[in-house]
Amino acid sequence: MYSFRIPAIPLALALAFPSVSIGAEESSKAETDTLPEVSVSAKKSGKKDKFITQDRATSVGKSPVPVQDTPQSVTVVDVEQAREMGALNIQDALTYSAGVYAGNFGFDTRIDSASVRGLNPSMFQDGLRNLYGSYNNTRTDIYLLERIEVLKGPSSSVFGQSDLGGIVNAVSKRPKKEASREINLQYGMYDRKQVGIDFTGPLTEDGEWLYRLVALKRDSGTQVDHVNDDALAVMPSVTWRPSDKTSITMQYVHQEIDSTVSAQFLPSRGTILPGPLGQISSKTFVGEPGWDRYDTKKDEVSLFVDQAITNQIKFIANLRKVNSDTITREHWTRVGANPDSAGNIQRTIHAADRSTNVFSSDTRLQGDFVLGPTKHLVSLGMDYQDALWTESNYTSTTSAFGINVYNPVYGNVDYGALAGAERDNNKIVQTGFYLTDHMEWGPWVVSGAIRRDHATNTLLKVGATPDVVSRNSVTTGRLGLMYRFDNGISPYVNYAEAFVPNLGTDGAGGVLKPTEGEQREAGVKFLSPDSNTSMAFAWFEIEQQNRVLQGNTPGGLQQAGALSRGWELEAKHRIGDWELLGNYTHMNVFNDTTKIRLSAVAEKFGSAWAQYRINEHWRIGAGTRYIGDIVGGGGAPRIDAVTLFDAMVGYSHGPWDVRATIRNIADKEFISWCRGVGQDCGYGERQNAVLSANYKF
Repeated sequence: MYSFRIPAIPLALALAFPSVSIGAEESSKAETDTLPEVSVSAKKSGKKDKFITQDRATSVGKSPVPVQDTPQSVTVVDVEQAREMGALNIQDALTYSAGVYAGNFGFDTRIDSASVRGLNPSMFQDGLRNLYGSYNNTRTDIYLLERIEVLKGPSSSVFGQSDLGGIVNAVSKRPKKEASREINLQYGMYDRKQVGIDFTGPLTEDGEWLYRLVALKRDSGTQVDHVNDDALAVMPSVTWRPSDKTSITMQYVHQEIDSTVSAQFLPSRGTILPGPLGQISSKTFVGEPGWDRYDTKKDEVSLFVDQAITNQIKFIANLRKVNSDTITREHWTRVGANPDSAGNIQRTIHAADRSTNVFSSDTRLQGDFVLGPTKHLVSLGMDYQDALWTESNYTSTTSAFGINVYNPVYGNVDYGALAGAERDNNKIVQTGFYLTDHMEWGPWVVSGAIRRDHATNTLLKVGATPDVVSRNSVTTGRLGLMYRFDNGISPYVNYAEAFVPNLGTDGAGGVLKPTEGEQREAGVKFLSPDSNTSMAFAWFEIEQQNRVLQGNTPGGLQQAGALSRGWELEAKHRIGDWELLGNYTHMNVFNDTTKIRLSAVAEKFGSAWAQYRINEHWRIGAGTRYIGDIVGGGGAPRIDAVTLFDAMVGYSHGPWDVRATIRNIADKEFISWCRGVGQDCGYGERQNAVLSANYKF
C-alpha cells in the first residue's frame, strides 16, 4: 500500500467519481509531502491503476472533502492515462468524458475547444483563470500537466465570473519528494518529432528543498498542408518546506508555439454540399506558405503558499503573473462565397498582433471544527484578477488574390490591403469574497457556498470615442444535499448559479447585460465495497439568460436565453487485468425564445475504452467515440453523426516504456461544424498515429 496527501480545492470541483482525485491547485503534499489534509490510499499495482483507481479522496468547497461525500458533478482526467489513449493536447484528453463534447470546432491548432452540457466552459489552470479574449493566449501543452478537471455547470459561487458550461481546470506538475527522471521521445504521423524531459526530486539531503524541471521541444506538421505545430516549453519549479507546517512553491513557465492556423473556413459547397469538382480535401491550405502563421509566446510566474496556523486552520495563497503575445497572419476562403465551376474562390486576408497581461490571486483561510453533532469544513477567501488584453496591427478584408481550392497556387499576398489598424482594448478588474461550508451530520451532507463579486469590465475605445464601462456587483450561491447509504449508493441534489459580464453594445447602442444562469442537478453516485467499480448518473437543467448573439443591427449584438436539459452516465470498472470505462450523454440545448437548437453542440454522444494487461510487459487498449448529429447557426445545416475508433499497444521492460497509439483508425474525413446555411464549414481530426518511448532513470 502507499499513501499521500492532497490539498484543498475549489468548491465547484467537488465530485464526480471516487475513482479520481482533483484540485483547483496542484497538491503540494502529493508531490512534496507537506500538506497534511486528506490521506489517500490505493493498491499499488503499477500501470493497472491509471484510470480505474477507485479508492481516493479529494477536496471540495476549497476545503478537503472525500469525493463520495459531496453533491457535485466533476470528471477528472489523468494526463498519463489520456496519453495512453492517444491524446496529444487537452482537447484530445477530454474526448472520453461524460457531458463534455471536446473538439466542437474541429481540428484546431489555436485552442482546446469543448462544450460542457451544451454550453461554453471557462478555462482555468491551477485554479486561476488563464483564458481572456480570443486567440491571444498560448495553448498549454499537455506534457506540463498532471491532470485535467472538469466541473460541470455554473460555478460562480467559487470562481466568480465564469461561463455556465462549467470549469476546465488544468493542473500543472509540481516538485515531488521522491526522485524521478524521465526522457520522453515521440515520433508520429505528419512528421511529428518531440523530445521531453521531466526531472524531479530533493535538492537537499534533508528534503527541505525540492525541484522539478519539465521541458519539451517539438517539430511537427499537421493534417493540413503547410500548417505546422512546433513548440518549445520550459517549466522549472522549486518547493521550500522548512517544516511540516509550511510549503512554498515558485514556478516559472516559458512557452513558445510556432504554428499556422489550421482552420481554413472552407465553403459549404465542396464540404457538406457537393462541389463543382467534388469534395475539397481536409488537407487543403488556402493561405500563403511562409506568410501565414500563428505564433504565440508566454512567460508566467506563479507562487503557491500553504501555511498551517494551528492544527485546525491553515492559510493558502495562489498568485500568478502572466504575459502572453500572439502574432496572427492568415487567409481563409471568404465566408458565404462558393467556388466557381473551375474551383476558384475569393479569400479574406487577416492580420493581428495581440497581447495579454494578467495578475490573478486566490487567498483563503481554511479550517475544520465540530459543532454539536455536526462536522464542518469551512473556507473564507478572496480572489482578485486584473487582466488587460490588447489588439493592434489589425486587418480583416477581402484579398485581391483568390485561390483554387482544388489546385491551390501560392505566392500572392495582397500587401496593399494590410491596414494595420489599432483596435479597442479590453480590461477586467474583479474582486470576489466567498464563504463555503461542508457540513456532515451522520449520513447526511449539506454543502454550500456564497460569494459576492465586484467586477469592472472596460472596453478601451480607440481615439476620442468614450470607453464603454460595465460595472457589476453580483451575489451567487450553491447548495447541495446528499444522503450516504451504507451500501455505497449516494443520491444528491444540487443548485448553483453563475454570471459573466459582457463587453460591447447591443443593437440599440446600450451596454450589454451580464450573462447569468442557474443549474438544477440531481444524481446518484456509487462506489463498490472493493473500490473496483464506480458509477455516476446526473440529471441537469441549466437556464441561461442574456446569451450574446450576433444581432440584426449592423455592428450590434443581441441577447437571448438558452436552455440545456439532459442526463449523463459514467462508469468505471476493474476486473482482473481488465480496466473498462464508458459514458453517455443525452440532452436538448436550444434558444429559449426561438426553440431552435444551438449550433456546434452534439446533443447525444458517448465513448467507451477497454484496456487489458496481457502479461508483465504487454498491454493493449481500444476505444470508440460516438458523436451525434450537429446543426449550424439557426438550426441548419444538419451534420451527420460519426463513430470513431482508437487503439493502443504498449510494452514496458525495466526503465523503458513504449507505446503506439492511433486515433481515428479508419481515417474518417468528416465535417465537425458549419457556421450556417451556405456558409463555411470545418473538418474534424483525421487519423493520427504516434510512437512514444519513455526512459526513466
